Amino acid sequence: MVTQAELAKILGITRTTVARALNGSKNIKIETKERVLKLADEMGYEKNYLGSSLAIKEKKVIVAIIVKSINEEYSKKLKSGLKDFQEEVKAYGIKIKTLETDINDSEGQLEILKKFLEKKIHGLIIIPLNREKIIKMLQPIKNDLKIVSIGKQLFEEDTYIDSKYEKSGRIAADVLSKIADKNKKILVIDAGDDLISSKIYLKGVLDKLKELDRKIEGPIQIKNLLENKKQILNYLSNDIDGVYINRYAPEIIEYLGEIKKDNYKFVTNGFNEKIRGLIKTDKVVATVSEDFYNQGYIAGKKIFESLYKTSLKRSHEYETKIDILFKESLD
Repeated sequence: MVTQAELAKILGITRTTVARALNGSKNIKIETKERVLKLADEMGYEKNYLGSSLAIKEKKVIVAIIVKSINEEYSKKLKSGLKDFQEEVKAYGIKIKTLETDINDSEGQLEILKKFLEKKIHGLIIIPLNREKIIKMLQPIKNDLKIVSIGKQLFEEDTYIDSKYEKSGRIAADVLSKIADKNKKILVIDAGDDLISSKIYLKGVLDKLKELDRKIEGPIQIKNLLENKKQILNYLSNDIDGVYINRYAPEIIEYLGEIKKDNYKFVTNGFNEKIRGLIKTDKVVATVSEDFYNQGYIAGKKIFESLYKTSLKRSHEYETKIDILFKESLD
């Protein structure tokens, strides 16, 4: 019987790619999947589930605690990546229970985590809001639990998926600096900490603009920005050409458009349908966004490897890609 390794050798691709194609993964190019399926059919490949029978004897309980933010694409893409990986390893009986907590409710996340730690779970995927408290909670049992964290590292010995928020901020600043008038200022507005990305984005933006020796107005701190958005008008002087807002950018840009004050060059971080619309209508020049789908997919893959492939030497840190989206690059 032909094996996945043999199919991979004939096609000149990795065995992992072959497995993804055969398991119906969406995380693979369509043309590659078609090549694999065509060759598998021609060579009479039959999937062998016996290899996973030992693993199936003990069902593993995996919990993924992710966050829900105003950027609906964030959790949507993460869940999609987790779901697709779960589908790929369904022969193992893998079930990842995914729960969402509000991005502004770190105490609520701790309560949910505490609830599951009182039960028997084998794997934990988490986007930590309050890193210090979560570390304290997990410390007594961390040797008995496989952990993958996203966005913030918990323990050095566990897998950490680095979202590269600071790098994303630096790229956004670089793009904005290139398109904004060199003789005018760039307004930087600090709309607060979302406990995940906004403060890190801001650091990357400010560091890069400083390196580029750009004139900056700010960072202007406006608490409860959505309720106090009129305060921005105090800083939109004639010597401002570019604007960066680290949180709630789509909502603020829409507001400025309503009052005819959006004739500035905006670059932002993150991606959702509002940002897509603003880019398509030339209200935003570009956005720099992380690959949230693959954060979820790789989190599932890494927790699976740590549970079922204990002899595998695995990377403790994984970086997902960053996308720069202009109008021309939107699909």
